[in-house]
Amino acid sequence: MYPLLIGWRFFRAGSGNRLVSFVSLLAMAGLVLGVALMIVVMSVMNGFDREMRTRILDLVPHIQLYGEGGIENWRELRGDLLRRPEVLTVEPFVRVAGMLNYHGRVTGVELLGVDETATGPYQQLGDLNTATVSASTSTLTPPRTKTSDRLLISEKIAAELQVEEGAQLVLLAPRAGTSGGQTSRLPAMRVFTVAGIFSTHTTIDKTLVITTLATAADIAGLSQVDLSQVGDPGADPVGSSPILAQGLQLKVSDVFNARNTGYELLSLLPPGFGFVDWMQSHGNLYQAIQMSRKLVGLLVFAVIAVAVFNVIAMLVMTVVEKRPAIAILKTQGASRFEILQIFLVQGSLIGVFGVALGCVFGVLGSLGIENLMTLLQSWTGVQLLNLEVYPIDYIPADLRSLDVLLVAVVALGLNLLAALYPAWKASAVMPGQVLRYE
Repeated sequence: MYPLLIGWRFFRAGSGNRLVSFVSLLAMAGLVLGVALMIVVMSVMNGFDREMRTRILDLVPHIQLYGEGGIENWRELRGDLLRRPEVLTVEPFVRVAGMLNYHGRVTGVELLGVDETATGPYQQLGDLNTATVSASTSTLTPPRTKTSDRLLISEKIAAELQVEEGAQLVLLAPRAGTSGGQTSRLPAMRVFTVAGIFSTHTTIDKTLVITTLATAADIAGLSQVDLSQVGDPGADPVGSSPILAQGLQLKVSDVFNARNTGYELLSLLPPGFGFVDWMQSHGNLYQAIQMSRKLVGLLVFAVIAVAVFNVIAMLVMTVVEKRPAIAILKTQGASRFEILQIFLVQGSLIGVFGVALGCVFGVLGSLGIENLMTLLQSWTGVQLLNLEVYPIDYIPADLRSLDVLLVAVVALGLNLLAALYPAWKASAVMPGQVLRYE
């Protein structure tokens, strides 16, 4: 029992030597800082991983099935695919690369045509049926006689073009194939009314604009009828040839088994179909997040290791300072093992208090980092995370109790190992040699 009491006394009393006290303060502060940083960094990395799984992969199709020359019977195929238990949603789509023009301001976009009757993730971004034309229109007007098509754009594109809901934009896009039964070599030019502005806070916001499937199919040359010459260009003309889909985008229950699921579905489809899974389109992003998580964790672990080395230096200096006290204890009958226990207790108490404080600061930092970064961005006007580099434009945090426990156990274990050498040196002190000069 008395090794515990003496170790506690050594820890509580500190040192009369200013250098030893300063090194002790550095050792404790380094341990607190390392543990707190480790918890915050792991929380942020967990947050990026969570956002990748829940936000980005919720908007990105897990599997995209393509057919040669478009898919005419996509409604039948959608019904067949939805009968598979691993398939959650199936939606037709058409993607067209183009440029949006508004009063001379131009930006490159990817036009995505979706089925308005579906209930997929893109339909949750806005309603294509709510557009109202504003007084401000584009200076470039193509030869159209009908009402303009409807378009959903992101906040990033809206800010870049300086447009608001209801404004009219012009889309220029290469036209492939035929439209209205005639081959067209001129680029497609369409007026779009901004029906809504969305923000996913992900890389999707950089280029994505959304319109109806029929409109996108007509621009891409997949429509059998020129929609610019009939009724509402956003609707599928009744009685006309069906609108072709460029492909079908699927969401599956097991995103990490998407490739195997794609091969299974391909075997059930007619010849001429191919697929692209999310690992091919966004897998590099996911792998980059996982690699960053490991590298940053390794770097912060190195911070904890440096703090532990400071603990070694501090305990060695403490042993040198306490040599007379160690010699007196030995002359009173203390064994080497008991001396070893005294300094192990002192080193462990440093670790316990340092790790406890680090965990408290780390948990508080993880819970408040999102709000703190938002305030910092508003005060400085600087976007800390740019979508040109990062997959999202905010800092997420996902605090997990298991991670806090893991960091605490590892830090305590390293601290205990660091205390072994100074404690062994203390137990080897020869009282005769020390007391001879006292």
